[in-house]
Amino acid sequence: FLPAALLFPCRQSTSIALCQHHSSEDAQALRLDLFGKMRLLTHNMLSSNIKGVVNGFPLRIEAEKVLEKNVEMNSDFLKNMFEKIEWKAFVEASRGMGYTELPEEADSSMLDSDEFLNRFHHALLELHLEEGALVCPETGRRFPVRKGIPNMLLHEDEV
Repeated sequence: FLPAALLFPCRQSTSIALCQHHSSEDAQALRLDLFGKMRLLTHNMLSSNIKGVVNGFPLRIEAEKVLEKNVEMNSDFLKNMFEKIEWKAFVEASRGMGYTELPEEADSSMLDSDEFLNRFHHALLELHLEEGALVCPETGRRFPVRKGIPNMLLHEDEV
């Protein structure tokens, strides 16, 4: 079993080890995503770690196949994750997967709205990128996603 941080390097950490920015709950969520499907929860924590890349976040989504799977809603989890989500990147990624129901801007007061929570929940946890690619914003390098698993391994000359 590989640690989630090895496969999903944190965009706020320069090391490949488990970063201190994300909690063990975040790491567990990433592990669950690793064996589930590529969700926007995971996408929002991914970054291109190619040697020399200064701005590897956010990765652009090129969706070929998106699945929707029902997931039980947990308001406390959503409220906790809202604070950690880079909203602009999240909205852009959801649109890349064909979901356009999120507002351009959001603040914590919106978490009191059931409608907002449902939309946030759907985008964060129920949309799965089954086939496609994640694209580095700086280099254009495409990281393929096959069967819901992003291949973030770097070539020898990119390390």
